Amino acid sequence: MSKRTGKKRRMDFEDILSEVGGFGLYQKLLVVTFMIPSFIVIPWFSMNSIFVNNVPDHWCRVPDLDHYYPNLTTEEYKSMVRPHHHSSCTTWDVDWSAVNWTGVPDPNWKTKECDAGWEYDQTNYDATSVTWWNMVCKDGHYSSLVISLLFVGDVIGTPFYGWLSDKWGRKPTFLFMALIIAVSEIGSVLSPNFVVSLMLRTINGSSMSTVYGVGYIILLELVSPGMRARMNGVATTSWTLGLCLLPLLAYLARSWIKLSIVTSVTSAALLLYWKVLPESPSWLISQERYEEAAEIMVKISKANGKKAHEGGQLLEKIKRFGEKEKAKNSGEVKQSLLDFFRYPTLRKRFLLVTFCWIGNSIPYFGLQFNVRNLAGNEFFNFFLVSLVEIPAHCGTWIFMERVGRRWCSVVAFALSTVACTLPVLMPPEYTSVGVVASLLAKAGTSSAFMTLYQQGPELFPTALRGVGLGMACTIGTGSTLIVPYIIYLDKYGSYIPFLTFAMISLLSCICASFLPETLNKKLPQSVEDAENFQKDAKFCSCGSKYPEEDDEELKVTRTNTWSHRSLSAVDLTSSIHNLCDAEYLKKRNSITSSKSVDVSVIHKHKRNSTSQSEKSTGQPNGNKFLSIESIGQPEKCIGQPNGSICKSSASKSQPEKCIGQPNGSMCQPNGSICESNASRSQPENCIGQQNGSICSASKSQLKTEKYVSRTVN
Repeated sequence: MSKRTGKKRRMDFEDILSEVGGFGLYQKLLVVTFMIPSFIVIPWFSMNSIFVNNVPDHWCRVPDLDHYYPNLTTEEYKSMVRPHHHSSCTTWDVDWSAVNWTGVPDPNWKTKECDAGWEYDQTNYDATSVTWWNMVCKDGHYSSLVISLLFVGDVIGTPFYGWLSDKWGRKPTFLFMALIIAVSEIGSVLSPNFVVSLMLRTINGSSMSTVYGVGYIILLELVSPGMRARMNGVATTSWTLGLCLLPLLAYLARSWIKLSIVTSVTSAALLLYWKVLPESPSWLISQERYEEAAEIMVKISKANGKKAHEGGQLLEKIKRFGEKEKAKNSGEVKQSLLDFFRYPTLRKRFLLVTFCWIGNSIPYFGLQFNVRNLAGNEFFNFFLVSLVEIPAHCGTWIFMERVGRRWCSVVAFALSTVACTLPVLMPPEYTSVGVVASLLAKAGTSSAFMTLYQQGPELFPTALRGVGLGMACTIGTGSTLIVPYIIYLDKYGSYIPFLTFAMISLLSCICASFLPETLNKKLPQSVEDAENFQKDAKFCSCGSKYPEEDDEELKVTRTNTWSHRSLSAVDLTSSIHNLCDAEYLKKRNSITSSKSVDVSVIHKHKRNSTSQSEKSTGQPNGNKFLSIESIGQPEKCIGQPNGSICKSSASKSQPEKCIGQPNGSMCQPNGSICESNASRSQPENCIGQQNGSICSASKSQLKTEKYVSRTVN
């Protein structure tokens, strides 16, 4: 029976999960053996393209120089073939056999485009896909196209694999994506045809985001709701750790072929989880595969040392729950994405959230891909830009729970805006400014990512929460198609990518400021709730300190969990404050159908609350006696000697003899309480009992119980 409503609460899947263990040995082993290792290598699948498609320094190949000047160093060679210091696509149009080189070129010499290929700097790489396919100079945009096609595949694959996970199941979809990544990765490297290689890279990118999401859902549906936030932290930290390890892997490989082989083998290794990884029991129940779901729950129960699997009742509970869910879903009205555009408030907030996703995705991936244009070692820069996500996530978690989601998002976008503005304002010779700006901006975008994942779903009604978040994320991911071309603009000015990111972050900051706060707010359950959600909130408001509560639940706020073991001075102070709060007592009085609160008496008690508290501390052993259930005490009951408080639990009025007893008692000598549980009036012989006994009339029978006073030292 529910303590709050007195009605039998509908059984949920979480209730069955709690019986077998919501986070026991079974789930902990999955975290250690599956989640952490998998999420460390998953960023390798999507981010390795930064190193695979790296564009090293290059210059024209001149065969005559190799013939007439075979002993030139690399620097001497570059100074002879480059008409200008940083020219990579032109060379001198001269007959080197007739040239008497003195170390200084003739300014009257003509130039021409490279016609014999290019030489590439091998300081960091022996070979990349750019050097293999010569994607430089007039074909330089192809290197950006390769990365853009990854995001094209992601936009197409996200809804497809999402549908597949609902159709096939979480486990087979995850393993199928791992196979796709392994085959397409190695295939794009070994393909002799450039077009085929591009097609395979697109297929490879189709699972770039979904492999993370499906892997996360597998474990999320196996743990209790209270542990899901921790699973998010484990997944995010593992992802960041994988990002930090990727530059080391690329540095050791030095070749795009070796790096792709390592990535492909790692992805194929995920197929080994076929025998270990369980299917989601909740998905199996939704497909009416109750026996398979019961088998998995039995394994969990045994591994966690529970006894839920004994007696054969687990399968019956699963079937009963599945049938109820089936009946419930059959009567529900189906919601669609068009609902976001039928209602004005919902439409406005959906568009604001979507633009925030766009304004967050572009700078996030852009800053990560732009490390190749920063001063210093690109491997170390990539490591730093990845590592900064850890303190950003920790700070965001605290900020969101203390101040709220809205201002956390605004501050995150503002930080990204200011940081990206620095390279625009500073002279270009201050090359280290770009590195510092990238670190600060990446911290801001990482914080905004985490905040939007929390705030976005909380703004949408329950039926549209999943599709709303999914569509906003998909549009945000689709916007990253232009990221490689923004990075490509660095050749015209190193400040241009930063200026673009700053403008996008500024617009997102403005949009985020118009989103309502959701911290400790009751989430909208229907479209009507979403239309009225925080409609009258002030622009400069923050999140509330305590969660909003339904009126029907107000009667049990914190009081129903108090006991003589948990009662403290803080609890007493809070309860006195509640007793002196007219609005609180009015709501509570209407729920319990008790006697109407005399507001004048409440204000009178509020003025004397300080003195009452001081008097109560004078009791023997520092005891403080407080009635927390009474809400409509008679005026003469308030302010009794020694801080006593007259109490009526169920009866509407206390017998006159009970009022004003000395020694801090609650209506009876020596701290006894005269109480009626069922009847409205107490039998006369119950009044005045000694030794702390409690007279109770329940169903016309007198029961004597031992009263234990609640004390706080």
